[in-house]
Amino acid sequence: MLELTVLFLLLPVAAATGWWLARRQSAGRSRSRTHALSSNYFRGLNYLLNEQPDKAIEVFLKLVDVNQDTVETHLALGNLFRRRGEMDKAIRFHKHIITRPGLTDEQRTQALMELGQDYMQAGLLDRAERLFNDLVVHDEHDARPARLLLDIYQQEKDWEQAIEQARRLHQIDADGSASLIAHLYCEQARQRMADGESVDQVLQALRQARRYDSGSARARLIEAELDKRERRWSEAALNYRAACELDPDCLVFALDDLLESHRLARRKDLESWLETLVERRPMTTSILALARMKAEHSPERAVEFLLDHLSRRPTVRGLEYLIELVYKQGVSLDRVGPELIQDLMRRLIEGQPRFRCQHCGFSGNAWHWLCPSCRRWNTTRAIAGVLGE
Repeated sequence: MLELTVLFLLLPVAAATGWWLARRQSAGRSRSRTHALSSNYFRGLNYLLNEQPDKAIEVFLKLVDVNQDTVETHLALGNLFRRRGEMDKAIRFHKHIITRPGLTDEQRTQALMELGQDYMQAGLLDRAERLFNDLVVHDEHDARPARLLLDIYQQEKDWEQAIEQARRLHQIDADGSASLIAHLYCEQARQRMADGESVDQVLQALRQARRYDSGSARARLIEAELDKRERRWSEAALNYRAACELDPDCLVFALDDLLESHRLARRKDLESWLETLVERRPMTTSILALARMKAEHSPERAVEFLLDHLSRRPTVRGLEYLIELVYKQGVSLDRVGPELIQDLMRRLIEGQPRFRCQHCGFSGNAWHWLCPSCRRWNTTRAIAGVLGE
């Protein structure tokens, strides 16, 4: 029904164009031409009403010439082909528009943009890349081709080229692009680590990331990972802490690495640091980590600590650990068997996603810096509520 709706919107344009052509031709040609135009128009309408959009489009293509007055109609029809997945038709259609004389620069640029998007959807990224690069050279202040080039380079994981286009966009409009550039430098740093490049090369990319986003928790996490690989445990611990202080949600997926680095360095001040973090922002992950540390020395202290927090902010994961502690000490929890409650709580937790994209709502149990659904950077957050953080 989408294509039928679009075609209905195009009917007034096609009708007006048919009338205009008929008026122009009436002075110098026979009325039979005018009759043919009218006949073709109603034939296209008949195809449309009978849900035969392919035949209707062919009729309207023959009816309307491409010129400054009708190019928008043709572009819309070409886009209709692309939306329907008929890429060969969309490409042929947009190429036809580009070759027509008398178009304005803006109209020709728009047709080239549409052709490039046809190539992208068809998977012909090399052709799309060449076309968009030509458009960037033609008008360096036009952000549209740079955005599409950025999308191509992100798909290809060509972070050097992606950074170049992101910086170009930053010069055109700095709004929101600094965080994007920081993420791209983080990707470059990770790529350099994977390729076995020097520590200095990795740190250079991370410095650039922090230059564009001084509060980049991700850059700190990557540096901590680098420290860990180089067995610099004290530095790793500090960088994991810094990342979690910049963005407490990072603790949800980085806790194990943080604890490991502290077991080998700075073990004594970990508990006081967690207490400070819990005071600043009480999250289930940090509360449970602190409770487990307390339980190593005094399970009673851990139970009191959990009861205090759960009375103010109950969560399923917190209740599960409380039941575990109570059960280990042989204390009954009312008249309900603790094994039953614990099993119920665990099942509830396992059936719930831990993270959700704030832009599109995509959810799952894995953290994504780049949302796989809407492809927005840094929109994933830990889910808050009874079954989350």
